[in-house]
Amino acid sequence: MSVTTPPTNLALLFRGLEALYRADSGLDPQTVLLPFRADAGVLREALLLREAEDGVLELALALEQNTLHAFEAVDAHRALADDALAGTLPVLEGLSHLLYVAEAARCNRPVSGLELETQAEVDKLALLLLHRWQDAREAFHPLVERLYRRFENIAAPDLQERYEMANRLALAFSRRLWPSVRDGRLGDLHRLLRRFWAASMSDKHALAA
Repeated sequence: MSVTTPPTNLALLFRGLEALYRADSGLDPQTVLLPFRADAGVLREALLLREAEDGVLELALALEQNTLHAFEAVDAHRALADDALAGTLPVLEGLSHLLYVAEAARCNRPVSGLELETQAEVDKLALLLLHRWQDAREAFHPLVERLYRRFENIAAPDLQERYEMANRLALAFSRRLWPSVRDGRLGDLHRLLRRFWAASMSDKHALAA
């Protein structure tokens, strides 16, 4: 008798992102996972890209191994709780990058670093809000405060401006999400998030204005 292995938290959240954006990347994040060791205070995730000799884009999702272990040590519901977010947010960011680049490659569309970081900032709020949808009205402003107003930029000096701009754009876009959250209009929230996800960088600026 075969035994079915339960999906990892990594796979569950990736499938959640795909469902939100109606995307079908065909990827299993576990198969492109590259755990690594890092000192405290440095970035804990990265998406590695390489074009193979045959022109195929190869992806690897690099996650700091202690962060990954803590994320997988509890169930997915617990990993998204407020007191677990310090370790979970880097994982969410990496999954957002993975799906966004995979979709851009499928459409043969270029994507900038700023676009990736901006989308990841929005995706973190989106997943956390949807996870708390029954209490999203009360959770919205504390989440915005934690993600965007208490933002700590630990990027390398040459990337700090990009991260700060992504943070500002995500904060601005969050104000457009608030009426849908306030009024409990889940369908409208989905439509706004999908519109932002499909938008070019210039259109993302416009949506956040």
